[in-house]
Amino acid sequence: MREPKTLVEEICCLAQLTGAPRNFVMQVKELFSRKGISLDSHAGPYLKALEEAFKREESIRTTTQRARDNIKRLQNDFSLIGKAYVKQLSELKKLRSGMAAPFGTTKKRLADSPEDVPIPGGDHRSFVTPPQTDKFPMVPGPKGKQ
Repeated sequence: MREPKTLVEEICCLAQLTGAPRNFVMQVKELFSRKGISLDSHAGPYLKALEEAFKREESIRTTTQRARDNIKRLQNDFSLIGKAYVKQLSELKKLRSGMAAPFGTTKKRLADSPEDVPIPGGDHRSFVTPPQTDKFPMVPGPKGKQ
């Protein structure tokens, strides 16, 4: 069984076990001092709270480091994606400029927008509506004239 330790000994032991930074250890010591609890007093009543505080600090520190590593990885991935995009864009521009016809011939143009795509049957109607055969549009209502 462990022998009883003072608060200062327990804090130092937990700091070594968890790798807590010096400023966190100082904050814990100052907390006890501000509350009027001597650091040379027995650590027994505060042991669970101390262990939990140091474990939480360690967990937060490792999670933060993992998040930093993930951010760096994402930044590298975005950089690679950006470089690939620029490369593909330059290749596309080369292909488009290569499609330009020599002098004296008509150049075949790629459709830049949906408006440039020819609509079968003319552009006076959409694909969904049938062509109108009457002079006036059909309106629902009574069959006879009013």
